[in-house]
Amino acid sequence: MTAIRIPQPMIRHRYWLIAILVLALTLRLIYGLSQDHAEPYGNMGGDSAWYLANGFALATGFERGNLEGYGTGQYPIALENLPTPPLYLLMIGFAQRLFSHENAIIAIRLIQAIMSAATCYFAYRLAATIANDERAGLITAGVLAISPALVMESAQIATETLYIFLVTGGLWLYVKPNFKDREAWRLIFVGVILGLATLTRAVLLLFPLGLALHLLMVYGLRKGLRQALILLIVYGLTVSTWTVYNLVRWDRWVIAGEGFAAFLYIGASDAGWQGPAAVDQSLGENLPDDPADQQERYTEGAQQIISSHPLGYVRRRVSELAEAYLQPHGTLFFSGESLRELALGWLRDDRSISGLFEITRGEAFWPKLSLYIFHYLGFIAGLIGMWLSRRQWRVTLPLIGFIAYTTLIHLVLTALPRYLFPNDVFWWIFAGVALWTATKSTRISTADTPSNQPLQHP
Repeated sequence: MTAIRIPQPMIRHRYWLIAILVLALTLRLIYGLSQDHAEPYGNMGGDSAWYLANGFALATGFERGNLEGYGTGQYPIALENLPTPPLYLLMIGFAQRLFSHENAIIAIRLIQAIMSAATCYFAYRLAATIANDERAGLITAGVLAISPALVMESAQIATETLYIFLVTGGLWLYVKPNFKDREAWRLIFVGVILGLATLTRAVLLLFPLGLALHLLMVYGLRKGLRQALILLIVYGLTVSTWTVYNLVRWDRWVIAGEGFAAFLYIGASDAGWQGPAAVDQSLGENLPDDPADQQERYTEGAQQIISSHPLGYVRRRVSELAEAYLQPHGTLFFSGESLRELALGWLRDDRSISGLFEITRGEAFWPKLSLYIFHYLGFIAGLIGMWLSRRQWRVTLPLIGFIAYTTLIHLVLTALPRYLFPNDVFWWIFAGVALWTATKSTRISTADTPSNQPLQHP
């Protein structure tokens, strides 16, 4: 019996990948475990305490009342009005059932560190598949492993880490090349994973329709329609579990989440996002208690603003979306004046070398600068990578589609850097392809120079 010999480069790539994933996990654990584990409970004005309190209530069956131990006093709970999907709430809720407050935060951050490191692996596989070379994947995974935004995000009590993990994993499985003989099972798994992603953040709700169109483009009408139906039926059944629960328990009709009308209103309003209390007050003091009536008020408010000044609405939406792309996610984790505002002020009023030096001495300048470098390099190189891989459209189109879908939906709904942050992983998947192509071209060019050619004797 002949032994199978594994090529030496493949072994080296495997070792590099293991090292990158260990580095990714280590950085996330160091950062996450060094944070204050009591702080998320005390920030009554932020999202963390809300997630923790409602997650504990959902996991324990505490449906209505004042929950002790959150913020500075009691936290009001009314699960029949819960506007968000349940998956992240259940994850952090069960962690709180098993452990004390601070130990639960440690457990959550540990789980999220593992998820974030796994996201680096999924991104590695996607970039390697597009470039047909594992070295492109190693570049992508290496950058994401040390990406400051991803490292810091894994320690936050927020939905982003779980959502990015599920979306990236689902799309990797969707384009996985060696599943050809088990297409039905592959699509079933993809439908379940993307359904869970939608039960984490409802904004993904319509994205699988784009994948169904992609299946029709790749496989034709007959086979493509059959596969699209498998994907959509499984996806719909997964998402419907939350709908059925709400109908049975609360006699309430909800698909994934109820925040779309509110985000539409916030996106139309001049004030933008200033917290839930400020948004409610902008609609008047007599906002209905019933969630369905509230959504109707938000929709009516948005329609009134848009119809009164449609061009202003379009200008506002484009401007907000552009600002959300220009501002890297993670800069708000640091105090001090915005780096972008400081740079614009220097260009407008100073333009001197000494003034530029003063900017570098600003609060948290270097961490903020690193966020800008990773954000803009990924965006620019990602666009180049999309163009270079245009012939691989069967693989790249779902990934480009996710970026386009996230961008377009936040052109209508409110746009913040945090909401666009899931795109960063996919920008870097294409950026890895572009950087590897540039490296390969440089090597070929160097090898062809006269200094590397043998001497020609007469």
